[in-house]
Amino acid sequence: MEDTIKSMGYRGAIIERLDRQTEKGIRKYGGTIDKSGHLKTVSESLEYLAEELTDALVYIEHGKRQVRSLVNEAASIMRKWDVATLALRAIAKSEGQEALIAQRALKDMGME
Repeated sequence: MEDTIKSMGYRGAIIERLDRQTEKGIRKYGGTIDKSGHLKTVSESLEYLAEELTDALVYIEHGKRQVRSLVNEAASIMRKWDVATLALRAIAKSEGQEALIAQRALKDMGME
């Protein structure tokens, strides 16, 4: 079971992040959360957690907007790709040098 745990691809990244955050906390507060004493009460701890989770929500919403933008951009590119492919297929059905170029382009695109 220990091998399975250690083989998780993201485990190392999580441990590295924990180490960076721990070092950051030591520099900022003079110790780790359990030793520095900057959170004196359970109420302070929960308030600090609420603030951190609120920040996380902001990052999530920002990320969602970026993903939506990328999806919209990809959809726009795909529509243009479809139009270009239709045009190439129409040209490929004609005769002459343009037809040969269009046929070659379609073949290169794997769309013969």
